[in-house]
Amino acid sequence: MSTRVLGWKGPKGATISVGFEDDVFEPEEMQRQIESMSEAHPDLPEEVPQGTSFVFAKEPSTGYLFARFRVGDSVYRSANQDSLHRLWESVHFIDGLLHSRHTEKAAS
Repeated sequence: MSTRVLGWKGPKGATISVGFEDDVFEPEEMQRQIESMSEAHPDLPEEVPQGTSFVFAKEPSTGYLFARFRVGDSVYRSANQDSLHRLWESVHFIDGLLHSRHTEKAAS
C-alpha cells in the first residue's frame, strides 16, 4: 500500500493536502473529486487554517471507505461502504460550519 498526496489549491495559493491510498483510489478519480469540490467551494483552501488535510483510506477490518478531515484543531470523520463521492460530500458540511462561524463572529 502506498499513499499519494494531491493539493487542492485556492485562488490565492492556499493548499489543502489530500492524501489517499493509491491502491484503493485512482489518482484520476481523486483529482476529479478535488476539481468538483473546488467548483462548489472555490475559496475553501483560503478559509481553513493552514495545515488542513483530508485523508482517504480503506478500513482493513470492515472494508469500508473512510475519510478524515483535519481542520485546525477539529477532526471530522466519514465512512461509507463503497462511495468515494459520498465521502467527499462531507466537505459541504465543513464549509457550512466554517461559514456559520464567520457569521457568528460578524454578528458579535
